[in-house]
Amino acid sequence: MSAQAANEPLAPQDNSIQDINKIISQNQQPLYNRLPTELPSDNTEPQMSKKESIAYLKENPEEFEALLSQLLKQGNADSLEELLPYYQQLPNYDPSVIDWGNAIIAAKKGELDKAVTIYRKLNAQLPDVQILRFQLAMALFYNRQFDAAKSEFERLRSDATTAEDTTAINGYLDAISRQNRWSFNGSVSYLNDNNITNAPEQGTEIVGPDGSVLTYTSPRESGQGLDFSLGADRKWLYDNKLFTALHLNTYGKYYWDNKNYNDMTAGIGAGVGYQNAATEVELQPFYNKRLYGQGKEGDGSLDSYADTKGVNLNLNQWLSPKMRYQGLARYSETNYIDRYAFNDGEDWLFANTMVFYPNGQQFFTTGLDYSTRDSEDDSLAYDRPGFRLGWGQTWPKGYSTILNMGYAKRDYKAADFFGIQRENKEYNMGITAWNRGVSLFGLTPRLSWNFNKVESNSPFEEYSKNDVSVELTKSF
Repeated sequence: MSAQAANEPLAPQDNSIQDINKIISQNQQPLYNRLPTELPSDNTEPQMSKKESIAYLKENPEEFEALLSQLLKQGNADSLEELLPYYQQLPNYDPSVIDWGNAIIAAKKGELDKAVTIYRKLNAQLPDVQILRFQLAMALFYNRQFDAAKSEFERLRSDATTAEDTTAINGYLDAISRQNRWSFNGSVSYLNDNNITNAPEQGTEIVGPDGSVLTYTSPRESGQGLDFSLGADRKWLYDNKLFTALHLNTYGKYYWDNKNYNDMTAGIGAGVGYQNAATEVELQPFYNKRLYGQGKEGDGSLDSYADTKGVNLNLNQWLSPKMRYQGLARYSETNYIDRYAFNDGEDWLFANTMVFYPNGQQFFTTGLDYSTRDSEDDSLAYDRPGFRLGWGQTWPKGYSTILNMGYAKRDYKAADFFGIQRENKEYNMGITAWNRGVSLFGLTPRLSWNFNKVESNSPFEEYSKNDVSVELTKSF
């Protein structure tokens, strides 16, 4: 291209969402015979025939690019379909213009899967082009990929500069909220865990209550396998604000070379709530069933291990277009099988998260949590305050990363078998990276590294480990 670098967008970037809505909603007439330098007045006929106009455009690539820029902004599929083959004949044409035009054409023809695929590729290449992100959000919306569309509209809202823009985007978010639909999400990642039970190093010593020295002699358990999760949610809306909901989920770990430590939980929840574009609150009773391989006592099969029933209170509140609060209060009661009945207890969790979106390309999170457990065995009861930080960033060429770190202090309420009232300091850090333009079987691969460490006044509680995994995720 003679007028622009190949990696720069042709379409203007300073149009408001409101303007884009107006342009898209208009019945645009084909502009192939109206050159930028010779736009006729309302009472003047075009000065060139179609054939002459195309010849002129090919001889003046700068003006050809300017015209295509306007057509891309308008979403004018008919004119783009006619002009793009001629533009592609230019020696220095921009492939991103061809892709963008093909995405618009595919969306116009109802080929929304194809359109979304192209838009995602372009969005990864040109993450700062607001009109392109808007067209991607619209394609996702009409393809009924509502969760993905919601994410894109929320990013657009974080960059909105006028009240009109925010109002327009909120209209689409309201429309998404009004959908009575199933929503699915799933992930699977490879596990190579050298310390499945988070045990101390073999040979760690501790002084018993009678003064004798006890040595941890068991080797650490290791295993390779899969970490998996699958969730399904359905909402039924009433008066566009009140709703009831059904939540289904299952998650766990499967080790093909150490099946005694396989662990799976399946759960169901039913909720009632209220929502609009800025607020969502839900009260949700739930029940979880946990199956476990029984560790050293197991025979390789999954058996009943524990039953948990409780209630969640969730709040998701947008405080401003750039700031969101997420709150969770949970009460649960867990009953284990007879062999592990000493673990029976009640749990409370209060999680508070603030999410800040400086722009559509990054976000920051901070969280304050508090959990407490009451158990029949006081040595298993504890208080645990915690703190979290997170940073998500979109980088050039379609790459994205999320960095998380946290600290918590777990103080137990009574001495354990060794006469130690445990005080644990828990550290964790992790980073996940992926490319938005890469998919495998329709799933997005993500590379993750996680580090966990526990420092304690009890040597048997201390450990540290690194985990590296490749995760495949999907939401639809």
